[in-house]
Amino acid sequence: MRRAAWVILLAVLVSACQAVTPDQNAVAVTRAVYDELRSGQDTALAARIHPGTITPATAAQFSKLRTFVPAGEPTGSKVVSSTVAEVKDHGRYASLAIEYDYPDRAALFRTQLYELPGGRVWQVRGFNLEVATERELAVNRLTLANRSVLQGMFLALAIASPLLMLAALVKVIRTPGLERKWLWGLMAFLGLFTFHANWSTGFVLVQWYSLQFLGFGLTPAPSRFDPWFVDATVPLGALLILAGIWATPLAPRKPVAPKG
Repeated sequence: MRRAAWVILLAVLVSACQAVTPDQNAVAVTRAVYDELRSGQDTALAARIHPGTITPATAAQFSKLRTFVPAGEPTGSKVVSSTVAEVKDHGRYASLAIEYDYPDRAALFRTQLYELPGGRVWQVRGFNLEVATERELAVNRLTLANRSVLQGMFLALAIASPLLMLAALVKVIRTPGLERKWLWGLMAFLGLFTFHANWSTGFVLVQWYSLQFLGFGLTPAPSRFDPWFVDATVPLGALLILAGIWATPLAPRKPVAPKG
């Protein structure tokens, strides 16, 4: 039973730590587009644009977007999201986002790319830029600062749920005479309802018709521009086990007294 619990925990951790390696050519094109945009290389930038997306107003759009680029060289950057999809006989499509750090703010640059079937050159179908100061980005941090009482209560539920499940599992393991401990061990991780909380806004989405195993979920923000999401569930199985309603050994039958 202990080994099964460790296997489940290890599987959850491994799945949470897996990362997708972005297409390095697509990353190089995205970085080049950002550098050309902020440095005013409109001719080189226009050469990367897919012909079907160029309009007479393209140059004016470049100039307008350039006014939002922070001044100076970025102090660092990282790829925060990357998606590549291939459509048979239609080429490949990619969507990338790179976050650039500046002394007092950050920039999030996103591109939509397209590659012809059998080609090796990514063409730009579109891009956009989002800039925010460190103060504006603070709302997306995973912290209790400036959070409501309800958010604090929700976080307490999210943390308590898996702890109660583990306590119920320990009780199942240590209960003498309990049959089918493996089954009750699984039931200890049964949760009722699923709550998804946007940690930046406090908005909570509830799935009322939901049963799930494991009581806690934490979805990290891809970038500082995105919110964290916290998931919780009501640990129904753990509560029933800890209350002695579930996972109780059968009482021994009383011997029948002989007649006569």
